[in-house]
Amino acid sequence: MPKGNADEPLHINMKTLLLTLYSVAGLVSLAGSQTRYFVTGYYPSWRIAERDQLVGPSTLAYSQYDIVIFAFLNVEADGSLSLIKPERDKLLLLGPLRPHAPANYLRSTDLGNAAYHQPGQRFADYAHRQRTRFTISVGGWAHSTHFPAVAADPTKRARFAAQCARAVALYHLDGIDLDWEYPGDLTRNGSPADRDNFTVLLRDVRYALDTLRQRLRRDLMLTIACGAAPKHLNAIDWPKVHRLVNAIHLMTYSFYGQWDAVSNHNAPLLPPVNATQPGYSCAEAVQSLLTYGVPPAKVNLGVALYGRSYLTLGTPGLHVQTTGQPDSERFARNGTTPLYYEIARQLRDGTYSYYWDAAAQVPYLLSTTPPPAFVSFDDERSLALKAHYARLRQLRGVAIWDITGEYLQTAGGSPTVATPLTQAIRHVFSGQEPTPAFLTQPRLCVFPSTTHSGFVHLFVHALTPGRTEVSIMDTRGRALHAVAFTTSGHTLDMRALPAGTYRIRARFEQTTAIDVPVVKK
Repeated sequence: MPKGNADEPLHINMKTLLLTLYSVAGLVSLAGSQTRYFVTGYYPSWRIAERDQLVGPSTLAYSQYDIVIFAFLNVEADGSLSLIKPERDKLLLLGPLRPHAPANYLRSTDLGNAAYHQPGQRFADYAHRQRTRFTISVGGWAHSTHFPAVAADPTKRARFAAQCARAVALYHLDGIDLDWEYPGDLTRNGSPADRDNFTVLLRDVRYALDTLRQRLRRDLMLTIACGAAPKHLNAIDWPKVHRLVNAIHLMTYSFYGQWDAVSNHNAPLLPPVNATQPGYSCAEAVQSLLTYGVPPAKVNLGVALYGRSYLTLGTPGLHVQTTGQPDSERFARNGTTPLYYEIARQLRDGTYSYYWDAAAQVPYLLSTTPPPAFVSFDDERSLALKAHYARLRQLRGVAIWDITGEYLQTAGGSPTVATPLTQAIRHVFSGQEPTPAFLTQPRLCVFPSTTHSGFVHLFVHALTPGRTEVSIMDTRGRALHAVAFTTSGHTLDMRALPAGTYRIRARFEQTTAIDVPVVKK
C-alpha cells in the first residue's frame, strides 16, 4: 500500500493505475452525460428501533434510491473499524444468526463473521435484489474522533484501508463512504496537517478498493461527505481529492440551528435576508465547491428530511430572538432535529401554521399554541426546487440525510409506506416537470438586512458568470462607494460609515438593478 505524503507518486503498476482511473471515472459517466440523476440516501442504523421496524432491510422502498449508505462504522484509535451497536448492526449487515453462533458473539464490536449468519439476508442482499447499490459510511459526527491521528500515521492508515476493504467483502458492499467531521477542525482533534493527511488517507483507501475490485470483478465506489460551511470546504485539497472519489456528498444543511440567537433556516436554497454570514445556503455552498475545480457531475446536493426547532422569545417568527432551546414538548423524540414525519403530524394536528420564505425558497412553521416556537424544514415544494437546482447546475444528484425521516404509513399498522419527499425529487429528475423560471434567471441576494458587524454580503445566483456592479447609496441617493466584481460573491465593508439606513444598488450584467435597504447599527 502506498505510503508517504500526498505529493509523492503512487508506486503501482500501469494495470492498477488504469483500473483506478476507470473506477473513479466510469461510475460517474451517467451523471456526466446528464442522462440520469442519482438519489443517494443515508440509513442510520439506530432508526430501525425508533421507527418501530418500519425502516428495516426488508421494508425499505429501494426503488426510490440508486444508492443506500449504511451509517455508521466507528474508527478506532489504531485505525481499525468497529460496530457501534453490534447486537443490532451485525444482524442488519449480515442477517439473522445461525444456532451455532457463540453466546457472546453479538456483544463484540468486531465487524462480525458471515459464518454465524443465515445466507442471503444481508442488508446488501435486499438492496441488490432491487438493483440498488449498498455502501457503508465510516465516521459521522459522533465517530470521527480518531480520524486525524489515523490519517497522520502510515501504519494506522494502512490498517484503516485494509479494514475498509474487509468490510466491503464481508458485507457485500458496493463501496465505502468516508464522513470525517471535519478535517482541520481544531475543536475536534484536527490540525492544518489534516489537509494533506486526508488526501493520503483517501489515496490509500482508493488503492485498497481497486485491489479488491480486481478480485471481486465489480466496481467499487469511494465517496465522501463534506461540510458545506466555507471553513470546511477550505480545509480540503479539492484538486487532488476529487480525482480520488466517485462522489462528494455536500452536507448543505444545519446551516442554522437552536444554537443561534435568531431563528433561521436549516437548509435555505438561497441566502435568507438575515443570513449572518456568506456561504450558508445550498446555492452558495455548491458554487464554492465548483470554484475549487470539482466537476459538477461528482457533486451530490445534500438534502435534509429533518428540521430544526427553536423556542422563541415572545411571538414566534422567522428572524426573531430565540431561547436557545428546541421545542421538546411537541417533538418529544427528536426535539432538536424533528424528522419530517413528526413535523407532518404537527401540521396535521394544527399545532403549527405553514409559511413560505420567498427569499430563501424554503418553508417554515410557527406555533399556534404556547410555548412560542419556530420550525425550519423542507417539504415537497422546497425539495423539488432543490432537485431543479441540481439539474440546472448539472450535479450528480442529491444525497439524503436521512431516508427514514419521511416514511409515512399509508394506514395505521400498514406495512405500505409513502415517501413523498423523495418522490418529489425523483419526479423532477425524471424530467416531467418544467424548471421554475426564477431558477434559470440571474438573481442577486443582499444580506443581512441589518448589519451589526458593518459587513454586507452579496451573492449572485447565475448559471453563467458575469459582471456585477454595486453602489452604496445614502438616503438622498448619493453614491458613497462603488465596486464591480465578476465572482459569485462579494463583501461590502461599511464599518467606516455612520449608523443609519442605506441602500445597496446592484445590477448583474444588463438585468434590472435592484435597490435593497440595509440598516447599519
